[in-house]
Amino acid sequence: MKHFQKIYVLVILFFYPLCHYGQERINWIDFAQLDSLLAVSPRETLLFIHTDWCSYCRKMEQEIFTKKEIVQLINKRYYAVKLDAESIDEIAFDRSIWKPLSKRKKTGQFHPLALQLLQRRKMIFPTLLRFDSEFRLKNIQQKYLKSKELAVFLE
Repeated sequence: MKHFQKIYVLVILFFYPLCHYGQERINWIDFAQLDSLLAVSPRETLLFIHTDWCSYCRKMEQEIFTKKEIVQLINKRYYAVKLDAESIDEIAFDRSIWKPLSKRKKTGQFHPLALQLLQRRKMIFPTLLRFDSEFRLKNIQQKYLKSKELAVFLE
């Protein structure tokens, strides 16, 4: 019986990666890459602002940002960037270095870049910002979006 369990576990471990083979994913980039890409080849940007504790953010990442039609639309038309609003990383972007207020992550203590991008709006998660090719804000949604709602937002 023990041998059967070991074989069963090995078979599952072997075939599990194949279940995810071929699934497309969004090509998320960081701000340093965005800076370079916008300078060389301008295109619209989709910015996803989230936090670690936001369940709706995780739900969007797992359920909406994995749908084939959404992935294809975003990868075809946008540079996609994620920003943890409570990040403790220094971020180089737009000829500036954005430094966190603290070296420790703290709920409710937001990164200066997140505050700047939201331009005095309330911090509501998830937040999606859509910028044109010259990085001017076109549209903003501060709520969980179902796939159809996101597709409309992206069009």
